[in-house]
Amino acid sequence: MSIIKPDIVLFVGDISDGSVKIIKKINLLNIPTFVMLGNHDRGKDSSGETLLKQIRVLGEKYCAWDLKIFNNQLNILSARPCSSGGGYYLSNEVKAVYGPISEEESVNKILKSSEKNIQDLPLIFMSHSGPSGLGSDPNSICGKDWKEPSCDWGDRDLAISISEIQKTRKIDLVIFGHMHNRLKRNQGFRKMSKIDKKGTFYLNSAIVPRYKTNTKGELFVNFSWVEFAENKLKHISHRWYSELGEIFEEEILF
Repeated sequence: MSIIKPDIVLFVGDISDGSVKIIKKINLLNIPTFVMLGNHDRGKDSSGETLLKQIRVLGEKYCAWDLKIFNNQLNILSARPCSSGGGYYLSNEVKAVYGPISEEESVNKILKSSEKNIQDLPLIFMSHSGPSGLGSDPNSICGKDWKEPSCDWGDRDLAISISEIQKTRKIDLVIFGHMHNRLKRNQGFRKMSKIDKKGTFYLNSAIVPRYKTNTKGELFVNFSWVEFAENKLKHISHRWYSELGEIFEEEILF
């Protein structure tokens, strides 16, 4: 067994349900961290104040419509914050903080940020909801499963941005959450990964619940694990770790 020692941690949303107290704990981590907030992080506060407080607490860790260069090793491009999927929808909370941004404006903000990427470094695209265009079945990586008819529930602005960026460079990884692995209406489990024709790997990290116990009552927590070596994607898996940071179970995806 190996002990967990990540170089960087990415949060892809639905962290706090609007709790600034929980968000503050992220700042206590002594590992480099970047955070995309999800639809359940908006706080049900149409004034936008709850969302804005979280943004202020996170500071440079916060990711939305921008590009971070991590340690001259990774490009980390972020999409629209607090997405609930379903094409394009801007909540009252996001409108209060950012204004009534249209789908086209969202695409332009992403593409403008992407222009600052370092071509020789891998590019990770970070979002809360995944892009549209990856399937419309209930078990598709971004498929609607909670009621019929099933459909593609991905983000259009993210899909358009990916397509445009792929014209000039490779996107190594698109990582997101939002769509839970366990499907509603007893339909089984979701496909949590996919590779497109351009070689971009799509990873859904929404393993829910994220904690489980074994027959001995020992607690395990789930993380998605990604490795790059020599500027190339080498490994992706869903892992369950013990409280001591040891790997208990692993599903290798790449």
